Amino acid sequence: MNLARVFAFRYVFSRKKANAINIISGITVLAFAIGTAALIIVLSALNGFEKTLSTLFNSFDPDLKIESVNGKTFSEDRSVFEKIKNTEGVSDLVYYLEDYAVVKHGSSQEIAIIKGVSENYDRITKIDSIIIEGDFNLGKDDLNGGIVGYELSRKLGLNMNVSLGVINAYSPGVGETDPLHPEKNVNTMQIFHSGTFYVQEDIDGKYIITSIGFAKKLFGKKKSITGIEVSLKKSANAQKVKETLKGVLGKSFTIKDKYEQKESIYKIFKSEKMATFSILSFILLIAAFNMMGALTMLIIEKKPDISILRSMGLNELSIGRIFFNSGMIIAVMGSLIGLILGGSICLFQMKYGLIRLENSVVEAYPMALKYSDFLMVFLISLGIGMVTSWFPSRRIN
Repeated sequence: MNLARVFAFRYVFSRKKANAINIISGITVLAFAIGTAALIIVLSALNGFEKTLSTLFNSFDPDLKIESVNGKTFSEDRSVFEKIKNTEGVSDLVYYLEDYAVVKHGSSQEIAIIKGVSENYDRITKIDSIIIEGDFNLGKDDLNGGIVGYELSRKLGLNMNVSLGVINAYSPGVGETDPLHPEKNVNTMQIFHSGTFYVQEDIDGKYIITSIGFAKKLFGKKKSITGIEVSLKKSANAQKVKETLKGVLGKSFTIKDKYEQKESIYKIFKSEKMATFSILSFILLIAAFNMMGALTMLIIEKKPDISILRSMGLNELSIGRIFFNSGMIIAVMGSLIGLILGGSICLFQMKYGLIRLENSVVEAYPMALKYSDFLMVFLISLGIGMVTSWFPSRRIN
């Protein structure tokens, strides 16, 4: 340990003649601790919400989604299905047809997205894990079942505990219209409410999942599909399979991975995280002003010591380093205490769920710790401490 650090440790941990310096130094350490702890807690909470939503989205979204570049639908081609199935890394696939329709239950009426899927849909997604009422039952023959989003179910007044919910679905007919009998221009079919799923409001408020046979009849599209959803083997690399499929299918199709399917939502999360980090960093700036005051008062108190150090041959730069190191010791102490405190609070929340959430898919506030957050917060704390220590120490003369 060099001479500057030895003096810095003595100056920080020894009692000062002026008690105010001890108090301000303590407040500075406390402010740094609170600032870093707040950053860790808030960032971990945002990570937790992101992780929870990602888990829910992963239950609804496939590993890869294939759609046509030209138009809303494309022709159902078995040869395309075979090409995809034979691609290395692909486990299974589902083809689906979705479009908007008017749905009605009792006196309630809403516009919804009817998504018709093939029978193996529950095998390539984790739809069972997000069904909160009923089960995954798409019906058979003329008895069509539908899994309804939670928010849409609430708007329509569906309740499986009260009665069997019958939903009427209406879609414009395809082909020639009959102006004398407008009711014939609308396809009308019925779905029985077989289950309710919960993912996220934008999805829950729109979707009804049913069989692809029902969707084809309702929309009058016998040989058309909207897209193909692909599940991958556990050992498969999503990006490699995606690039392989691009070569197999050509430029007529777009292929999206899980992130790209919800790109806007993930971007919002990242923006919120950076904005929150920037705002909470101002707490550390308050601590920085306290540090400047504490170091300035320490320099004034140690004037006799500074004179002695000069007479011993130390130059202004060496003396300045002593007080700069004093400030850095305070900043490091406060930051480490804050990181330990914030991390401990997050761990307690993760284990015991101290703060609860009512009427939510999760019982308690979700938390997720990331080493990168700890490193980023620690470096920001050190950076602020370095700048605020440098200002008083450079004016030592």
